[in-house]
Amino acid sequence: MKTVKKWMTFALAAAAVLSLTACSEQRTGTIRVGVKSDVANFGLYDEESGRYSGMEIDLAQQICEDLGYSKVDYVTVTSADREETLDAGKVDMIIATFTITDERREKYHISPVYYTDSMAVMVEDSSLIGDMAGLKDCRIGVMKGTSHAGLFAQYLAEQGIIPAFDGDSFEAASFDGGVTFVEYDSYKEASDALEYGDVDAFTADWSILSGFRGEGRTILAETFSSQEYGVFMQKNSPLAEKVDAVVENRLADGTIDSLKTKWGN
Repeated sequence: MKTVKKWMTFALAAAAVLSLTACSEQRTGTIRVGVKSDVANFGLYDEESGRYSGMEIDLAQQICEDLGYSKVDYVTVTSADREETLDAGKVDMIIATFTITDERREKYHISPVYYTDSMAVMVEDSSLIGDMAGLKDCRIGVMKGTSHAGLFAQYLAEQGIIPAFDGDSFEAASFDGGVTFVEYDSYKEASDALEYGDVDAFTADWSILSGFRGEGRTILAETFSSQEYGVFMQKNSPLAEKVDAVVENRLADGTIDSLKTKWGN
C-alpha cells in the first residue's frame, strides 16, 4: 500500500508511556468520552495494545484530572454517529475533531474552541491534479456526518470552478453540479478509495489529511473554510460549565498549546 503509516510508530510510542485510563488512584468515578479511533495525532486506537492515543485523548485525560474523575472510558465514534451517540446519552461528552457550527450550537452545549484548522484536498500524484481547478468533474471522497461536501462545493462555486447552486437544498449523495461526492464511514475507507482510484480526491481538515499523506500523495496548497473544534455535551449536561472552565484554563496556561506541539498538530 502506497500510503505511508509512519505516524503509527510515534502514536504507539506515545501510548506506551501514557496511561489512558487512570487519572489518579485517589480520585473516584468514571467519565465517558466519545473519541475518534482513526485520526492520527488526534484519536487513534491500536488494537494490539488496546490503547487510544492522540491530542484529543490527552485532552480528555486532562479534563478527567481537573474534574476529579478516576477513569476515562473511551467510546469510539465516527463523524456519522457522533450526534446519535451523544443524544442517546452513551457518552458524557464528545472530543472527536467535532467542528462547531451555528446549527450545532443550537442543539448542543459546546466548549470554547481548543483547536482551529482549515479544510484541504489530497490527491494521488499520478492523477496530475495540481490545483483546485483540476478537480472539476472529479469524484470527491468525504466523510458521512460532516459538512465537508457542502463547504467544498461552495468554495469551488465561489472560485468559479463549478456553477453556483442552492446551498439550502444541497445533498452530497445526489449533488452533480461540476463535481460528485462519495461518502465514507471512516477516514481510512476514504484514503483507501483514493488509492484504489474509486475517487479522484479526498477532502477533510488539513490536520486529518496529514495523517494519511505519504509517498505518491499530495495535499494541495490551497486551503479553505476555517474549522473550529470544541468539546460537545448535551444542553443540560451538569458538566458543561466545569468543562468550559477546564478548557479555558488549559488554553490560558499553555497546556493545550503543549499538546498541539507534542502531537505535531
